[in-house]
Amino acid sequence: MPRTDKSLTIHSDTATYSDVYTPELSFARLYTNDTIEISVICEGTGVHQISNRIIPCKEGDAFVVQANVHHGYFCSERGESLTVRRLTFSLDDWFSGEAVSPDSTRFCFGVFNEEAASSYAMLNSQTKKEIHALCDAIEREVDEKKSEWQECTKAHLTLLLVSLARYVNRAIKNVPVFPPKDWETMSGVLRIISERFGDSTLTLEDLSAALFVSRSHLSRLFGKLTGYSFSEYLKNVRLGSACELLRETELRVEEIVERCGLRDLPSFYKNFHAYANMTPSQYRNKYNSHTKQKNEKGEKIMIILSEISENLQKGKAKIVKEMVEAAIAEGCEPEAILNEGLLSGMNVIGEKFKNGEVYVPEVLVAARAMNMGVGVLKPHLVASGVKATGKVCIGTVQGDLHDIGKNLVKLMMEGKGLEVVDLGTDVAPETFVETAINEGCQVICCSALLTTTMDVMASVVKAAEAAGIRDKVKIMIGGAPISQDFCDKIGADCYTVDAASAADAAVEFCK
Repeated sequence: MPRTDKSLTIHSDTATYSDVYTPELSFARLYTNDTIEISVICEGTGVHQISNRIIPCKEGDAFVVQANVHHGYFCSERGESLTVRRLTFSLDDWFSGEAVSPDSTRFCFGVFNEEAASSYAMLNSQTKKEIHALCDAIEREVDEKKSEWQECTKAHLTLLLVSLARYVNRAIKNVPVFPPKDWETMSGVLRIISERFGDSTLTLEDLSAALFVSRSHLSRLFGKLTGYSFSEYLKNVRLGSACELLRETELRVEEIVERCGLRDLPSFYKNFHAYANMTPSQYRNKYNSHTKQKNEKGEKIMIILSEISENLQKGKAKIVKEMVEAAIAEGCEPEAILNEGLLSGMNVIGEKFKNGEVYVPEVLVAARAMNMGVGVLKPHLVASGVKATGKVCIGTVQGDLHDIGKNLVKLMMEGKGLEVVDLGTDVAPETFVETAINEGCQVICCSALLTTTMDVMASVVKAAEAAGIRDKVKIMIGGAPISQDFCDKIGADCYTVDAASAADAAVEFCK
């Protein structure tokens, strides 16, 4: 049970920590005291994080942390725990003179050397007994409050600090000590992020407005205290939360993406793989307690999905079709087959095409393989309610019959999970606009190869304005004679130099 005397600011307890240390999430779980804290590791191994500094710790390690310094304890692995005995007190309440003067070498009886924010001691078995005996004595005095208990407590506390100072074998350097106001600001920031990370519209401007500080100051403070930019930290908090939901729930991936404030499935799969070095399905199969018994089946499905991706990249349409059928037979979710098999492979082809590693023929055969797989998968996607990440209409403008470039862009967009309405060639401006309205498209894509048809693109922009949808639909243009200057001149939203970049831009517009 905690021992506390409010009038003299002294408190002791024993805490058990089971949260696993992760670089992206742990800072949000740190705490700060307005008093000095002495901690002794009683059992287990783990990590003591002090600001953005990480110190491994184990039984017998002791730490003394100055006031207003963010710190916390974590386990190294899931299923483990770390037991820590803590004693917090105010120097001003118990001591005077050099012991409470930060610029004195006798500050806190020499526990803190080299102006460190924290000190560390490795205790041997005999020293551990001495330190625990002193902590026990302090707890008894605070509990029983016998005659002269305050003087006895002060004597035990002095001896405890002096004993620890003798065994401090290294100062923990490079741990910044910030003004209490900055810690207070960051505590507010972390609290808001913890409460609102599921809001996909959350920005640094929102935080600065809520806390009445400038955006630039908050940005600098954030990087200084966490080691991350705001956007990096928020993304990692969201992905960490997604990991937790994958481990602890049976929620579908779409629901997890929405709950965590992540914008769309394709970018989630890409960012999750970079974060966890595995796909969401692989992560769930490995860590979710509800699915551990299905690991053998899950591993088989992962192999099938990997083979779908690899064979799609090689353009082996027949094998892709057979593997999609096999994945369905194994009970794999249609969404996972689409995202982790077909779209995963097509994304690789798209990146290689953008980097000049493959060319149009390779893209075309890969797209044919993907279409074969999607043909098998489509009824199952409809039945399970999986929707495309966006809808686009595309065509070659009126007066132009060339369609190779247009078809390539269409393939790349479908490879990103977009639904594409192909209007073909020689498409009138009004047709683009009517299709966008009737089909609910978020993007209109116009292609042209002939310089004589370029101005039709300007007519598409004007037609969208006349129909009152210009603020609702993005207009993308492309083709050999098109340039960024021309795009700016006619008021279109986007010009890209190649099909892969066009697909990436369309995905962003559909978010």
